[in-house]
Amino acid sequence: MIYIKEADQKKNVTTIEVDGILDDESIPILKRVCEHHLAGGKSVALNLKGIIHITREGRLYLQTIKDDVFIVHLPDFVNIDNS
Repeated sequence: MIYIKEADQKKNVTTIEVDGILDDESIPILKRVCEHHLAGGKSVALNLKGIIHITREGRLYLQTIKDDVFIVHLPDFVNIDNS
């Protein structure tokens, strides 16, 4: 299960706080939220401080968006620089 909280820090920056598990079921939800803000011309800061588990698919998704969003508080157990 995933919990997502959106907060506009500035007019052009949205912070998305993610708690829980990033897996096959939650990736489409997070993707939709990120795409909504990016399509609106906002910069996105993805705060992963509350993530407790990320599946292989979750890591792959983060790899695909890492150039489009600013990822903060990436847990130590997650490496998105390598496949």
